Amino acid sequence: MTNWRAWALLTLALALGMIVALRRRRAALADCMERASRPSDLKDAELIYLEKRFNVSEPVRLSTRLDRAYRMPSGLVVLLELKTRNVNRAFSSDVIQLSAQRLALERKTRQVVAHHAYVVAQMPDGAREAHRVQLISEEAVVALVRRRDAILAGRINPRPAVSVKVCRTCAYQSICPDRLGR
Repeated sequence: MTNWRAWALLTLALALGMIVALRRRRAALADCMERASRPSDLKDAELIYLEKRFNVSEPVRLSTRLDRAYRMPSGLVVLLELKTRNVNRAFSSDVIQLSAQRLALERKTRQVVAHHAYVVAQMPDGAREAHRVQLISEEAVVALVRRRDAILAGRINPRPAVSVKVCRTCAYQSICPDRLGR
């Protein structure tokens, strides 16, 4: 083999080694940043799902996408939802979303999922705060799904939102019979 070929192979090997080392470093840094962003209760937990979809058909049809799920040393799985918003709080819709995720994950994997979860609100300035929320029961999730299906099928009428702010941003306000009363 000629001298220039040996140098070329050596240079290529070094370049590939550096690429592998940089990727490992980037992955380690990302893991460190992810661990630092966790609520303190999840510091010793193992990240087991990241942006993972779960679909179930029983007891109702659900399709959910988990932001993150962590396995505690006890084996209990805890859900976490990341939200970018202008207000630093968790909403009822977050609790419903996480509760549906809990139902789907438990049905699909038979793992035990905690009755609490976390909503991490990220503010426009980059500040993050974790809010621990209590999830609703499987029966309540099933009732909400069945109510939604009945509304969409026209079997029952929807109720107006409790908050006027919600009504102002609703996609159905132009056809809502209660819009005039608000």
